[in-house]
Amino acid sequence: MLEIKSLHKKLGSFELKAIDLKIQQGDYCVLLGPSGSGKTLLLELISGFQHADQGEIWLAGKNITKIPVQRRNASMVFQKPVLFPHLSVKSNMAFALQINKIGRKKIQNKVEELAHQFQLTKLLDRKPGHLSGGEAQRVMLARALAAEPSLLLLDEPLSSLDVLLRYDLRKLLKELNNKGTTILHVTHDYEEALRMAKTIGIMQAGKLIQWGSPQDVFRNPASTFAAELSGLKNFYEAELLPDTANGLRKVLVRGVLLFTQSELDAGLGKLVIDEKQIVLSKDVPRTSAQNCLKGFVKQCQKTSYGCEMEIDCGINLIAYITEFALEQLALTVESEVYVSFKTSAVRYFTT
Repeated sequence: MLEIKSLHKKLGSFELKAIDLKIQQGDYCVLLGPSGSGKTLLLELISGFQHADQGEIWLAGKNITKIPVQRRNASMVFQKPVLFPHLSVKSNMAFALQINKIGRKKIQNKVEELAHQFQLTKLLDRKPGHLSGGEAQRVMLARALAAEPSLLLLDEPLSSLDVLLRYDLRKLLKELNNKGTTILHVTHDYEEALRMAKTIGIMQAGKLIQWGSPQDVFRNPASTFAAELSGLKNFYEAELLPDTANGLRKVLVRGVLLFTQSELDAGLGKLVIDEKQIVLSKDVPRTSAQNCLKGFVKQCQKTSYGCEMEIDCGINLIAYITEFALEQLALTVESEVYVSFKTSAVRYFTT
Protein backbone atom coordinates (compact mmCIF):
# COMPACT_ATOMS: atom_id res chain seq x y z
CA MET A 1 0.00 0.00 0.00
CA LEU A 2 2.88 2.39 0.92
CA GLU A 3 6.26 1.47 -0.53
CA ILE A 4 9.41 3.52 -0.08
CA LYS A 5 12.37 2.69 -2.31
CA SER A 6 15.92 3.86 -1.47
CA LEU A 7 14.72 7.22 -0.17
CA HIS A 8 17.51 9.70 0.47
CA LYS A 9 17.45 13.29 1.77
CA LYS A 10 20.25 15.57 2.96
CA LEU A 11 19.10 18.49 5.10
CA GLY A 12 21.92 20.64 6.46
CA SER A 13 24.34 18.36 8.29
CA PHE A 14 21.69 15.61 8.66
CA GLU A 15 21.23 12.84 6.14
CA LEU A 16 18.37 10.37 5.72
CA LYS A 17 20.03 7.32 4.19
CA ALA A 18 18.46 4.94 1.68
CA ILE A 19 15.19 4.15 3.48
CA ASP A 20 13.32 1.08 2.22
CA LEU A 21 10.02 -0.06 3.73
CA LYS A 22 6.57 -1.44 2.89
CA ILE A 23 3.37 -0.79 4.84
CA GLN A 24 0.29 -2.87 4.10
CA GLN A 25 -3.26 -1.55 3.87
CA GLY A 26 -4.86 -1.38 7.33
CA ASP A 27 -1.57 -1.58 9.22
CA TYR A 28 -0.74 0.54 12.27
CA CYS A 29 2.97 1.24 12.00
CA VAL A 30 5.02 3.07 14.62
CA LEU A 31 8.43 4.59 13.94
CA LEU A 32 10.38 4.65 17.19
CA GLY A 33 13.59 6.57 17.78
CA PRO A 34 15.16 9.49 19.67
CA SER A 35 14.92 13.13 18.64
CA GLY A 36 17.07 13.82 15.61
CA SER A 37 16.90 10.28 14.21
CA GLY A 38 14.97 11.32 11.08
CA LYS A 39 11.44 10.19 11.97
CA THR A 40 9.70 13.51 11.29
CA LEU A 41 11.72 14.15 8.14
CA LEU A 42 10.57 10.79 6.77
CA LEU A 43 6.93 11.74 7.42
CA GLU A 44 7.47 15.10 5.72
CA LEU A 45 8.91 13.35 2.66
CA ILE A 46 5.93 10.97 2.48
CA SER A 47 3.42 13.81 2.92
CA GLY A 48 5.16 16.11 0.42
CA PHE A 49 6.27 18.88 2.79
CA GLN A 50 9.84 17.92 1.88
CA HIS A 51 11.15 16.52 -1.41
CA ALA A 52 13.57 13.61 -1.71
CA ASP A 53 17.02 13.93 -3.26
CA GLN A 54 16.81 10.32 -4.45
CA GLY A 55 14.41 7.39 -4.29
CA GLU A 56 10.69 6.85 -4.79
CA ILE A 57 7.48 6.90 -2.75
CA TRP A 58 4.55 4.77 -3.93
CA LEU A 59 1.08 5.00 -2.39
CA ALA A 60 -1.81 2.75 -3.46
CA GLY A 61 0.12 1.72 -6.57
CA LYS A 62 0.90 5.31 -7.63
CA ASN A 63 4.30 7.02 -7.69
CA ILE A 64 3.74 10.17 -5.59
CA THR A 65 7.39 11.20 -5.20
CA LYS A 66 6.98 14.47 -7.13
CA ILE A 67 3.25 15.03 -6.65
CA PRO A 68 2.18 18.16 -4.67
CA VAL A 69 1.02 17.79 -1.06
CA GLN A 70 -2.69 18.29 -1.79
CA ARG A 71 -2.74 15.49 -4.38
CA ARG A 72 -0.94 12.77 -2.41
CA ASN A 73 -3.99 11.37 -0.57
CA ALA A 74 -1.97 11.28 2.65
CA SER A 75 -2.88 13.51 5.62
CA MET A 76 -0.48 14.56 8.37
CA VAL A 77 -1.20 15.47 12.02
CA PHE A 78 1.56 17.36 13.78
CA GLN A 79 2.81 17.18 17.37
CA LYS A 80 1.09 20.47 18.20
CA PRO A 81 -2.27 21.37 16.62
CA VAL A 82 -1.85 23.61 13.56
CA LEU A 83 -5.26 25.13 12.79
CA PHE A 84 -6.27 28.24 10.88
CA PRO A 85 -6.89 30.70 13.75
CA HIS A 86 -9.33 32.89 11.79
CA LEU A 87 -11.55 29.95 10.78
CA SER A 88 -14.15 28.13 12.88
CA VAL A 89 -13.80 24.46 13.73
CA LYS A 90 -16.33 23.71 10.99
CA SER A 91 -14.35 25.67 8.38
CA ASN A 92 -11.06 24.09 9.46
CA MET A 93 -12.56 20.62 9.01
CA ALA A 94 -14.02 21.55 5.61
CA PHE A 95 -10.83 23.17 4.26
CA ALA A 96 -9.34 20.16 2.45
CA LEU A 97 -12.71 19.35 0.88
CA GLN A 98 -13.20 22.91 -0.33
CA ILE A 99 -9.83 23.16 -2.07
CA ASN A 100 -10.64 19.86 -3.80
CA LYS A 101 -13.91 21.46 -5.00
CA ILE A 102 -16.23 18.99 -3.30
CA GLY A 103 -19.92 19.93 -3.40
CA ARG A 104 -21.35 22.00 -0.53
CA LYS A 105 -23.89 19.37 0.55
CA LYS A 106 -21.28 16.61 0.60
CA ILE A 107 -18.95 18.83 2.64
CA GLN A 108 -21.71 19.53 5.15
CA ASN A 109 -22.54 15.84 5.52
CA LYS A 110 -18.87 14.90 5.95
CA VAL A 111 -18.25 17.61 8.56
CA GLU A 112 -21.33 16.55 10.54
CA GLU A 113 -20.28 12.89 10.38
CA LEU A 114 -16.75 13.62 11.62
CA ALA A 115 -17.99 16.06 14.27
CA HIS A 116 -20.17 13.30 15.69
CA GLN A 117 -17.36 10.75 15.52
CA PHE A 118 -14.86 13.06 17.27
CA GLN A 119 -17.37 14.59 19.72
CA LEU A 120 -17.01 18.04 18.18
CA THR A 121 -20.64 18.84 17.33
CA LYS A 122 -20.99 21.48 20.06
CA LEU A 123 -17.68 23.10 19.08
CA LEU A 124 -18.24 23.62 15.33
CA ASP A 125 -18.71 27.40 15.57
CA ARG A 126 -15.75 28.00 17.90
CA LYS A 127 -12.41 29.43 16.82
CA PRO A 128 -9.20 27.46 17.63
CA GLY A 129 -8.20 29.99 20.29
CA HIS A 130 -11.17 28.86 22.40
CA LEU A 131 -10.32 25.13 22.30
CA SER A 132 -8.46 22.99 24.84
CA GLY A 133 -5.40 21.03 23.75
CA GLY A 134 -7.36 17.80 23.46
CA GLU A 135 -10.18 19.47 21.52
CA ALA A 136 -7.73 21.07 19.09
CA GLN A 137 -6.00 17.74 18.50
CA ARG A 138 -9.36 16.08 17.79
CA VAL A 139 -10.10 18.83 15.25
CA MET A 140 -6.70 18.15 13.64
CA LEU A 141 -7.53 14.46 13.32
CA ALA A 142 -11.02 15.19 11.96
CA ARG A 143 -9.60 17.63 9.40
CA ALA A 144 -6.95 15.11 8.37
CA LEU A 145 -9.58 12.43 7.80
CA ALA A 146 -12.11 14.67 6.02
CA ALA A 147 -10.57 14.01 2.60
CA GLU A 148 -10.59 10.23 3.27
CA PRO A 149 -6.81 9.78 2.83
CA SER A 150 -5.21 6.46 1.98
CA LEU A 151 -2.66 7.08 4.72
CA LEU A 152 -2.74 8.98 8.03
CA LEU A 153 0.64 10.31 9.19
CA LEU A 154 1.02 11.17 12.89
CA ASP A 155 4.01 13.12 14.22
CA GLU A 156 4.03 12.53 18.01
CA PRO A 157 0.35 13.60 18.29
CA LEU A 158 0.02 12.55 21.95
CA SER A 159 3.23 13.93 23.48
CA SER A 160 1.83 17.32 24.57
CA LEU A 161 -1.38 15.92 26.11
CA ASP A 162 -2.09 14.92 29.71
CA VAL A 163 -2.63 11.28 30.74
CA LEU A 164 -6.43 11.22 30.35
CA LEU A 165 -6.38 12.91 26.94
CA ARG A 166 -3.64 10.54 25.73
CA TYR A 167 -5.79 7.58 26.78
CA ASP A 168 -8.84 8.94 24.92
CA LEU A 169 -6.90 9.69 21.73
CA ARG A 170 -5.13 6.32 21.79
CA LYS A 171 -8.54 4.67 21.93
CA LEU A 172 -9.80 6.84 19.08
CA LEU A 173 -6.77 6.09 16.89
CA LYS A 174 -7.12 2.34 17.49
CA GLU A 175 -10.81 2.55 16.53
CA LEU A 176 -9.90 4.39 13.31
CA ASN A 177 -7.33 1.73 12.49
CA ASN A 178 -9.75 -1.10 13.25
CA LYS A 179 -12.12 0.47 10.72
CA GLY A 180 -9.43 0.25 8.04
CA THR A 181 -7.42 3.49 8.26
CA THR A 182 -3.72 2.87 7.57
CA ILE A 183 -1.59 4.78 10.07
CA LEU A 184 2.12 5.64 10.28
CA HIS A 185 2.81 7.05 13.75
CA VAL A 186 6.10 8.62 14.88
CA THR A 187 7.10 8.63 18.55
CA HIS A 188 10.09 8.33 20.88
CA ASP A 189 7.91 6.71 23.57
CA TYR A 190 8.48 2.94 23.86
CA GLU A 191 5.28 2.28 25.83
CA GLU A 192 3.21 4.25 23.32
CA ALA A 193 4.70 2.17 20.50
CA LEU A 194 3.97 -1.06 22.33
CA ARG A 195 0.34 -0.05 22.99
CA MET A 196 -0.44 1.06 19.44
CA ALA A 197 1.67 -0.78 16.88
CA LYS A 198 1.04 -3.76 14.68
CA THR A 199 4.40 -3.08 13.01
CA ILE A 200 7.39 -1.21 14.45
CA GLY A 201 10.41 0.44 12.84
CA ILE A 202 13.51 1.60 14.73
CA MET A 203 15.23 4.78 13.47
CA GLN A 204 18.80 5.73 14.32
CA ALA A 205 20.87 8.55 12.80
CA GLY A 206 18.92 8.67 9.55
CA LYS A 207 18.71 4.90 9.09
CA LEU A 208 15.89 2.41 9.51
CA ILE A 209 17.81 -0.21 11.45
CA GLN A 210 15.01 -2.70 12.24
CA TRP A 211 11.46 -3.38 11.03
CA GLY A 212 8.94 -6.01 12.09
CA SER A 213 6.23 -6.98 14.54
CA PRO A 214 6.51 -5.62 18.11
CA GLN A 215 7.28 -9.13 19.35
CA ASP A 216 10.13 -9.57 16.84
CA VAL A 217 11.62 -6.14 17.43
CA PHE A 218 11.38 -6.06 21.22
CA ARG A 219 12.23 -9.70 21.91
CA ASN A 220 15.00 -9.88 19.29
CA PRO A 221 16.56 -6.41 19.04
CA ALA A 222 19.05 -6.09 16.21
CA SER A 223 21.46 -3.92 18.22
CA THR A 224 22.03 -2.54 21.70
CA PHE A 225 20.50 0.73 20.47
CA ALA A 226 17.28 -1.09 19.52
CA ALA A 227 17.35 -2.98 22.81
CA GLU A 228 17.66 0.27 24.79
CA LEU A 229 14.63 1.72 22.97
CA SER A 230 12.68 -1.44 23.75
CA GLY A 231 12.95 -0.71 27.47
CA LEU A 232 15.30 -3.60 28.31
CA LYS A 233 17.46 -2.67 31.31
CA ASN A 234 20.10 -5.40 31.69
CA PHE A 235 23.05 -4.16 29.60
CA TYR A 236 26.66 -5.14 30.19
CA GLU A 237 30.11 -4.88 28.69
CA ALA A 238 30.97 -8.50 27.91
CA GLU A 239 33.46 -10.82 26.28
CA LEU A 240 32.29 -13.63 24.02
CA LEU A 241 34.69 -16.54 24.52
CA PRO A 242 35.73 -19.04 21.84
CA ASP A 243 34.86 -21.90 24.22
CA THR A 244 31.61 -23.83 23.89
CA ALA A 245 29.69 -26.07 26.30
CA ASN A 246 27.07 -28.47 24.95
CA GLY A 247 26.88 -26.40 21.77
CA LEU A 248 26.44 -23.11 23.68
CA ARG A 249 28.81 -20.15 23.65
CA LYS A 250 30.39 -18.90 26.87
CA VAL A 251 30.27 -15.20 27.61
CA LEU A 252 32.00 -13.43 30.49
CA VAL A 253 30.35 -10.46 32.22
CA ARG A 254 32.35 -8.88 35.07
CA GLY A 255 33.77 -12.25 36.01
CA VAL A 256 30.39 -14.04 35.84
CA LEU A 257 30.16 -16.85 33.28
CA LEU A 258 26.93 -17.06 31.25
CA PHE A 259 25.78 -19.07 28.26
CA THR A 260 24.21 -17.83 25.05
CA GLN A 261 23.63 -18.81 21.44
CA SER A 262 25.77 -16.84 19.02
CA GLU A 263 27.61 -17.31 15.74
CA LEU A 264 29.67 -14.14 16.15
CA ASP A 265 33.44 -14.19 16.47
CA ALA A 266 34.90 -14.18 19.98
CA GLY A 267 35.73 -10.74 21.33
CA LEU A 268 34.50 -7.74 23.27
CA GLY A 269 30.94 -6.50 22.90
CA LYS A 270 27.74 -5.92 24.81
CA LEU A 271 25.25 -8.29 26.37
CA VAL A 272 21.51 -7.81 26.91
CA ILE A 273 19.41 -10.02 29.20
CA ASP A 274 15.62 -9.76 28.87
CA GLU A 275 14.33 -9.07 32.38
CA LYS A 276 10.89 -10.44 31.51
CA GLN A 277 12.39 -13.92 30.97
CA ILE A 278 14.16 -14.10 34.33
CA VAL A 279 12.72 -16.51 36.93
CA LEU A 280 13.32 -16.05 40.67
CA SER A 281 13.16 -18.82 43.31
CA LYS A 282 14.11 -19.28 46.97
CA ASP A 283 15.45 -22.81 46.44
CA VAL A 284 17.81 -24.27 43.85
CA PRO A 285 15.57 -24.32 40.74
CA ARG A 286 14.71 -27.50 38.88
CA THR A 287 14.82 -26.06 35.42
CA SER A 288 16.21 -26.57 31.94
CA ALA A 289 17.42 -22.97 31.93
CA GLN A 290 21.13 -22.91 31.10
CA ASN A 291 21.89 -19.86 33.25
CA CYS A 292 21.44 -20.13 37.02
CA LEU A 293 22.96 -17.71 39.53
CA LYS A 294 22.65 -17.15 43.28
CA GLY A 295 22.38 -13.66 44.70
CA PHE A 296 20.51 -11.37 47.05
CA VAL A 297 17.81 -8.73 46.66
CA LYS A 298 19.19 -5.18 46.58
CA GLN A 299 15.97 -3.31 45.87
CA CYS A 300 12.27 -3.97 45.31
CA GLN A 301 10.15 -1.32 43.64
CA LYS A 302 6.43 -1.59 42.92
CA THR A 303 5.30 -0.71 39.39
CA SER A 304 1.99 -0.60 37.52
CA TYR A 305 2.54 -4.20 36.36
CA GLY A 306 3.99 -5.78 39.54
CA CYS A 307 7.43 -5.41 41.13
CA GLU A 308 10.83 -4.54 39.73
CA MET A 309 13.54 -6.47 41.57
CA GLU A 310 17.23 -5.61 41.53
CA ILE A 311 19.34 -8.70 42.27
CA ASP A 312 23.07 -8.74 42.99
CA CYS A 313 24.46 -12.04 41.71
CA GLY A 314 27.94 -10.89 40.77
CA ILE A 315 26.26 -8.62 38.24
CA ASN A 316 23.24 -6.45 38.99
CA LEU A 317 20.16 -7.92 37.30
CA ILE A 318 16.70 -6.40 36.95
CA ALA A 319 13.79 -8.89 37.02
CA TYR A 320 10.02 -8.42 37.05
CA ILE A 321 7.60 -10.44 39.16
CA THR A 322 3.97 -10.05 40.19
CA GLU A 323 2.99 -8.86 43.66
CA PHE A 324 1.48 -12.31 44.24
CA ALA A 325 4.82 -13.97 43.40
CA LEU A 326 6.64 -11.52 45.66
CA GLU A 327 4.32 -12.44 48.54
CA GLN A 328 4.65 -16.18 47.89
CA LEU A 329 8.45 -15.98 47.78
CA ALA A 330 8.51 -13.66 50.83
CA LEU A 331 11.35 -11.68 49.28
CA THR A 332 12.68 -8.59 51.03
CA VAL A 333 15.86 -6.57 50.71
CA GLU A 334 18.88 -8.79 51.51
CA SER A 335 16.88 -12.03 50.88
CA GLU A 336 18.90 -14.75 49.16
CA VAL A 337 17.41 -15.75 45.82
CA TYR A 338 18.22 -17.89 42.77
CA VAL A 339 18.03 -16.32 39.32
CA SER A 340 17.55 -18.47 36.24
CA PHE A 341 17.02 -17.72 32.55
CA LYS A 342 17.38 -19.53 29.24
CA THR A 343 19.91 -18.71 26.53
CA SER A 344 17.04 -17.25 24.48
CA ALA A 345 16.92 -14.38 27.03
CA VAL A 346 20.60 -13.54 26.39
CA ARG A 347 21.68 -11.48 23.35
CA TYR A 348 25.28 -10.64 22.50
CA PHE A 349 26.16 -7.71 20.21
CA THR A 350 29.35 -6.40 18.71
CA THR A 351 27.77 -2.97 18.02
